[in-house]
Amino acid sequence: MGSRRTRHLFVASFFAWLMLSVFAVGVMTPALSETAQDNRFMLAVPSITSPSDMEFENGTQGEQVTWNATEAEPKNYTVTRDGDVYSSGSWDGAEIDVDLNHLSSDELAHTLPVTFIFRCTVFNMQNESVYDEVQVRLIADESSPIIEAVMWGNETLVFNSTSGSYEASYEEGSFDHEITWNITESNPDTFNITRLSNYPTDNNTVIEAGDWDGDNITLNVDGLNSTHWYLFTLYLNDTLGHNVTSLVNVTVYEDITAPTIDSPDDISYEFGAEPYYIEWKVYDSNPKNYSLIVTILYNDTSYGDPLAVHGPANKTLDEWTLTDSKGDDISFPVHDLYLGNYTYTMTLFDIFGRNVTDSVNVTVYRDLRAPVINATGDLVYEEGYTGNYLNWSAEENNPRVYNLTRDGEVIMNGTWSGHNLSLVIDGLDVGIFVYNMSFTDYFNQTSYVIITVQVTPDIHLPAVAAIRVIQSYSLETWNNVEIQAFIWDLNDIFNITLEWGTDPSNPAHSSMDSLGENLFIASLGEYPHGFVVWYRITVQDNSSVRNIKSSGWSYFEVAPLESEGTPALLWVGFLILGSLATIVLFVIYFRTKTK
Repeated sequence: MGSRRTRHLFVASFFAWLMLSVFAVGVMTPALSETAQDNRFMLAVPSITSPSDMEFENGTQGEQVTWNATEAEPKNYTVTRDGDVYSSGSWDGAEIDVDLNHLSSDELAHTLPVTFIFRCTVFNMQNESVYDEVQVRLIADESSPIIEAVMWGNETLVFNSTSGSYEASYEEGSFDHEITWNITESNPDTFNITRLSNYPTDNNTVIEAGDWDGDNITLNVDGLNSTHWYLFTLYLNDTLGHNVTSLVNVTVYEDITAPTIDSPDDISYEFGAEPYYIEWKVYDSNPKNYSLIVTILYNDTSYGDPLAVHGPANKTLDEWTLTDSKGDDISFPVHDLYLGNYTYTMTLFDIFGRNVTDSVNVTVYRDLRAPVINATGDLVYEEGYTGNYLNWSAEENNPRVYNLTRDGEVIMNGTWSGHNLSLVIDGLDVGIFVYNMSFTDYFNQTSYVIITVQVTPDIHLPAVAAIRVIQSYSLETWNNVEIQAFIWDLNDIFNITLEWGTDPSNPAHSSMDSLGENLFIASLGEYPHGFVVWYRITVQDNSSVRNIKSSGWSYFEVAPLESEGTPALLWVGFLILGSLATIVLFVIYFRTKTK
């Protein structure tokens, strides 16, 4: 009885020791390691900037508070307004912006002035945090709209204190004239623009009126009559009844100037060259028409291809209008002309009969150059390699024909229109080849270039790799044997020989069959278990030198074929199940033991 009790006590003590050991290792050790880690790696809390406090009129749009915070492991953030959460979410370390438009749009300012306190708090992955507060003070809108500047196109107008207005002017007929008022206002409401003039039908006319959203206001004032002044008055009103006016006096002058035209340089080019254009920059506020007159000082209509050239033509445009308020370009082609000298005279007219003239001389001289050739240099490549090209291009204004020979034999020729030419030279035999390309222009001027191409013998042995011995069941003590290998060469394979046998001094010989994708296979027949078989693969490529590669002698032993063993993962499963069963047996044992 005592012996049995002793055994029970021993077993119980053993299991208690196991449990306490596991607890000690699993609980105390992490605690100790965590303490050590905390002592060694003290993480810094996040840092955050402190934006300045703000004050602006209630209704002002576009204001915001921006916090920049830094942290190696950012987590999330919270922004509160007067203690209530305004926004929150995950934080990746980027700046945090708070749009203040909502203070007005949500009607939070019931009495003015009022101050809001915004607090931004950022957290890292260890839930450490830092915060900053910004005070935003809204004050009452007690000022009228502010007109910061009055623009005339891209220019700032100057205020005339004597007349009490801004002064602007333009020549009758010109366009793209705009007045722009740059305005600041927190609570915009309405606007209107009126026009007063010494022109009888333009007095006290309302030009534009309506709701105003606070944006700048732009007014186009084109099309006004000359020798008159026009006074434009802008009236602005905000929602609190504050208002302001601004006056701009626009004077329109009579067109008393002739059209303007620049003077392009004279043009000279070789016969057949292109493109060449005369381009005049022209302007007039009241354009009417223009004419182009070409004077032939000299030309030779027999020079060159009559189908490719022509004589110059006069041109008259009955209605000339400008599309750009700063002036347009009028362009005429002057290429494809006969050999000769020409004068192009442009005359511009406005609606008042004023005009201006400019002339440009054009000289077309003889084709003095043979084609200028650019070509591939001499080339060397190893037989079997691909992607080898010869390329030719040539500069020539009057191209006609080309001719290409290889070692004196014509391989390519025909009509040449100036385009580039290319030739694939893969697959040549080993040796040296001389290519002679000539280009001839319309005037029988010829240029040529010689390129030497050398094809060298194949110096790379065939590839013999991934050799596998494949054994399969034949009889109880015999196996079928096959040899498989990856075999490849740049110049293809001429011959494959497989040698094998139990004595390498007297082997059998066989070819190998293709399986596609450069895989080859051959059968060695049946062998009894225990036999040692020698084999060797010899490959000859199809190059000019018939390179030979041998795998060298190797051997293998014909062995019985075994079934696959039990997977290791299955053994682990059995071990776990066995352990669990043992624990269950111990539990049952202690619960049913005899007292």
